[in-house]
Amino acid sequence: MRALLLLVLVATSAVAQRPSVRAHPLDSAAVSDIATLLMLEDTRTFDSLTLSRLLHAPHPEVRRQAALAVARINDVRGVALLRARPLDPDTAIAATTVFAVGQLRDTLTIPWFDSLLSSARTPRTILSEAAYALGKVKTPAARAVLARFLSTAAATPRTRGAIGEALLSIGRSTTRGDLAPITRWTTSRDEQIRWRAAWALFRPRDPAAVSALLTLSNDPSGTVRSWAVRALVKAEADSAQLQDRAEARLESALTDSDRRVRTEAVRALATYSDSSAVAALVAALLSKDSWLSVSAAEGLARARAAWTIPALLNATREPAPCALRVTAMRTLRTFAESDARAAAATIASDTVPYCRNAAEQLLRDTIPRTGRRGGRGGQRPRPTITARPMPEYRAIVERWIAPAVAGKPLPRARWETTRGAIELELYAADAPLATDAFAHIMEAGTIVGTEFTRVVPDFVDQQATIRDAPLQRDEVNRHRLARGNLAWASAGLDTGRPGYTLNHTPQPHNEGDFTSLGRVVSGQDIVDRMELGDRVTAARMISP
Repeated sequence: MRALLLLVLVATSAVAQRPSVRAHPLDSAAVSDIATLLMLEDTRTFDSLTLSRLLHAPHPEVRRQAALAVARINDVRGVALLRARPLDPDTAIAATTVFAVGQLRDTLTIPWFDSLLSSARTPRTILSEAAYALGKVKTPAARAVLARFLSTAAATPRTRGAIGEALLSIGRSTTRGDLAPITRWTTSRDEQIRWRAAWALFRPRDPAAVSALLTLSNDPSGTVRSWAVRALVKAEADSAQLQDRAEARLESALTDSDRRVRTEAVRALATYSDSSAVAALVAALLSKDSWLSVSAAEGLARARAAWTIPALLNATREPAPCALRVTAMRTLRTFAESDARAAAATIASDTVPYCRNAAEQLLRDTIPRTGRRGGRGGQRPRPTITARPMPEYRAIVERWIAPAVAGKPLPRARWETTRGAIELELYAADAPLATDAFAHIMEAGTIVGTEFTRVVPDFVDQQATIRDAPLQRDEVNRHRLARGNLAWASAGLDTGRPGYTLNHTPQPHNEGDFTSLGRVVSGQDIVDRMELGDRVTAARMISP
């Protein structure tokens, strides 16, 4: 039975990772059609006649790319185009259409998603996308549909992926509701379902979930425990009258066998202000694992206890890693500015550029000033991207999409970093504009020397903006923001410039709002050991 469940899980994962249609090769007409779609996406132009025509093109990859284009252009009029005909008989195209409708976040589509979830004839990939789409709508009505599905569904090979997506979607709901449809799945034999149930209970910050999360915090799976422990913060535990039990569980989780659980326990303990919790954070400052020590230094900013100053000052000194030194310095600034400045004066001569720059910035920001500062200027307008020459779009289709459609291996890249090598696979057919930009950055060598200037334990590694990197058009797609996902930093759709980001953990709350560009295929342990100030020392594309 376990072997069967594993087989189902692997099959479901494979569908999620490779949603592209693998059809016959692209002919010249199909290349031209997809190039036109890239132009419309790039300029965010809603051309209803062209989009309608290409949604019903003879080549299946053109139809799939057209559905993605409607989602990315993000004009609500696209709902009518996507639903003008019954779903495509090709399930990959049909699932992409359902995904695209969800991205448009039209509340009037909720009954349609409901009908897909309710039908015993809906194929499993389409079922999963319907559940996912309701999580983009987020309204109480969408939550009610998800709750009904989770309350009545039986776990089968056809429904298992949809159950997981429905749990994540109900966790994204903007309103609280009955938790029974979620807690029903906390005892599933499938770890993938249990961690999603834990996330769905954690996400709304509902005190009613604390009891179930306490139980999940002892789950055999470290992934499940990490999400459950993250949720045991003081505010919710206190409201549930379970504060003592929750705090005791967090203290015991500090010695958990799983690094993620220990890290989340430190974070959650930072919400407790009693001496026992603060003492645990001070002890964690001494950890050789930067995930724990940095999280403890961040947490002590809440306590603002004078007796923690010596420990924080010690954490700003060598041989502590840059991330801990900077974080402890910034924590001191919140309640002991003179000590923070003293620490910064030492760190300003550090050999790590990021560490040195952070210290110099703090020294500048804490200089006493007289007179009024000038007001901030208004927000910069978002740059408008004009269409490139059509031959450029054709070249992108021919270089990246056509080989993927023909079934050739996806392109790969290799980064050498100060921690070790990371190998990446790019979703060339699903993020072709971003893949092309990535390749140009690699081939120009401008990524070499780029530092990781944001490292959030058990969350993400983020690079500084790469020199001369262009503004990116987001290409949301069906690849989920899983552990090891490659994306780039942004402040919203179409606002980002690479540096790139690498995930330590899944990010369900961000899905549909960031482009999944690729994934780590080798070196995830390097990603997990990355420190502030680490950098890319060499980079190259690997020919498929």
